[in-house]
Amino acid sequence: MRVFIHGWGFDNSVFNGILREEDVKLELPGHGNAIDSLEKATIFYSKLLKDFKSIEIIGWSMGASLGIMLTQCLKNVTSLKLIGFSPYFKEAHDKITISAFMRTMKKDFYKGIKEFRKNAYHSEFNSEYPIKDIALSILEEYINLDLREAVKNLDVSLRLIQGENDIVVPMQEAYKTKELNRRIDIFLYKGGHFPTIQVLKEL
Repeated sequence: MRVFIHGWGFDNSVFNGILREEDVKLELPGHGNAIDSLEKATIFYSKLLKDFKSIEIIGWSMGASLGIMLTQCLKNVTSLKLIGFSPYFKEAHDKITISAFMRTMKKDFYKGIKEFRKNAYHSEFNSEYPIKDIALSILEEYINLDLREAVKNLDVSLRLIQGENDIVVPMQEAYKTKELNRRIDIFLYKGGHFPTIQVLKEL
C-alpha cells in the first residue's frame, strides 16, 4: 500500500497524476485537520496504519520527515521515497536565513505562504491555506527536528529524490543524509523543490 504525505503549505493534490484510488493520503497537522503537532500526527497516523501488511511511504519535505517519524513507530514500512528531505533542517541554511523566513511568515502569513508556494512548486498552486497558528507551530517544530539518528537506524529501502536547483532544501542535504546511511539511493532531477509528475512516474 502506498502512503502519500504532502509538504508544508500544500496538500496532496501535488501528487495528482500518480495517485491511485487505493492510495492513502495523509495530511500534515493543521492542513485540513486540527492535529497541532508532528509528534501527535505520528501517534495518530501510526494507529491508522499499523494493521496494513506492507507500506511504501512517499513524502515531500516536511511530509518526508513525518514519513521517517512514522517508520520509527511502525514495523510494516518496507520502503521510503523522500522528496526534498533534510534530516536536520536547522543546519540546511544559516541562522540568518531561517530567522528571516520565520519573521516573514509571522508578519504576514498569507503573503508569505503564497510566496513560499511559488518558490517550492514548479507551477502555480491554488488551494486552501493551512490553519495559521498550527502551521507556524509545526514549522518551528520542523526546523528543530533532528532525525539524523533515526536515519542512521533505518533498515528499509530508501530513495532520496532531490532537485538539483532546490532552494528550499539544498542538494547537499541529500548527500549529508546518505553519509548517515549508505543504503540510501539518491535520485537527482533537474528542477526545484518538487519534481514534475513526469519525473515522479519514473521512480
